[in-house]
Amino acid sequence: MVKQHARTKRRTCGEELMAVKDENNNGVPDYLEKPSSTSGFNPTGFNPRTPAIQLPGIQGGVAATEAYGWFRLVAAKAPKGTPARGYYDDFVKNLTALGIPKSKWNSVWRDAVDWTQTPGSGSNGRPSGFLAALDPSDYATAGSGKKYGTTKAEQTTVTEYSTSSAASDITAGFKSELGREAGANEILAYQKAVNQAAKKEPSVYASTTTTAPGTGGVISTSKTGGVSKTGFDPTRFAVEYARSNPDYAENFAVKNFLKLVDQALSDPNRIGLVVE
Repeated sequence: MVKQHARTKRRTCGEELMAVKDENNNGVPDYLEKPSSTSGFNPTGFNPRTPAIQLPGIQGGVAATEAYGWFRLVAAKAPKGTPARGYYDDFVKNLTALGIPKSKWNSVWRDAVDWTQTPGSGSNGRPSGFLAALDPSDYATAGSGKKYGTTKAEQTTVTEYSTSSAASDITAGFKSELGREAGANEILAYQKAVNQAAKKEPSVYASTTTTAPGTGGVISTSKTGGVSKTGFDPTRFAVEYARSNPDYAENFAVKNFLKLVDQALSDPNRIGLVVE
């Protein structure tokens, strides 16, 4: 009984020794990494939750620490036509399509490698699969350019006149120049003409902004100045449009004749001048 107890104790110690042995330092005891009782130690390690990282031209997969630098140091410098370079070019093409700046490409790759080793990610060991899962806004960067200096901007505005506003303008023009209101067809024709003319004379606001480093604890100072150029004048256009109407000449003659008659009646001494 004593010898049996000793054998049991020695076996227990052996199991404890085997349990703490971890030659590849991956946190998994070596005896658990043996696929079967007849196979030896697997140097690539064994993790039942995540697949090995798959890269073109490399059999059996690689570890994350090996994959991190592969994208930048190997694939990017590989000759055109090789599997590694093809993988790199496709990855970069997709990054560009997603709007991710070049300065963030390596960050995306490292995240893609980590993604393949994250339980629950659904990864098949290929970092390229991460592109379908990422959010491009996570890799957005602020626009580059000068922080301080002078910038210029110009804002152009064209007014588009509705039927009601066009009707208001042309009716006032017709009353003053022709002595009558504009008809429906005349209003629509005027609306088309006034919008075409307005496009040729937009209002323009040109501004200049100067930003400089601040003093006395102020981060920065900014000063903006601008000039506004008046655009299209619909009132004047309505008058000119009314005067282009065939009725205008006749109406003008009538108005002026009646004006002379009115003057003659109000001042008999002007009759001779009127007749002249």
